[in-house]
Amino acid sequence: MPTAQRINELIHAYAEGPELLESAVADISPDERRYKPGPEHWSIHENVVHVAECDLIAATRIRYVWGEPGKPLVAFDETHWARAMDYSAQSFEGSLALLRAVRATTADMLRRAPAEVWGQTGMHTELGPQSLEWIVQYFIDHVHYHLRTIAKRRRQYAEGRQAATASNGAGRGDPG
Repeated sequence: MPTAQRINELIHAYAEGPELLESAVADISPDERRYKPGPEHWSIHENVVHVAECDLIAATRIRYVWGEPGKPLVAFDETHWARAMDYSAQSFEGSLALLRAVRATTADMLRRAPAEVWGQTGMHTELGPQSLEWIVQYFIDHVHYHLRTIAKRRRQYAEGRQAATASNGAGRGDPG
């Protein structure tokens, strides 16, 4: 079972996820949000929707582990969900708002959790037992993974624009 300090650190890191994500996508143009370096990659927009959708799952798993320990925690195919629910057509701002609301209410709930709840587990249908501590840490890390992906997409978008600008100006010479 985690210490009180570890629990407080987890709750703080979990609660700050939406702010970190919002900072990473602030002032990004719609073109940049929708940029994909290839058909098999997600855009920044799709990454944000995915994070919000996954947080719904995480919040539910947290509640099952707390309220009904040992119950199944159902796996899902994120790629299938992205296609089936057309992440590219979902609201970007709505997804950010959803993430804020889910994290705020869940973090508030976690602040009231008795210490023993943090050691309780649910049974993931593919990965086996998962404790509350493990689930919270996983979804903290999940936001950080997608922050790195968003930073990578931003670099790819900037490089693509630079390459397009360079190729549009090639061969024109200096008119002066």
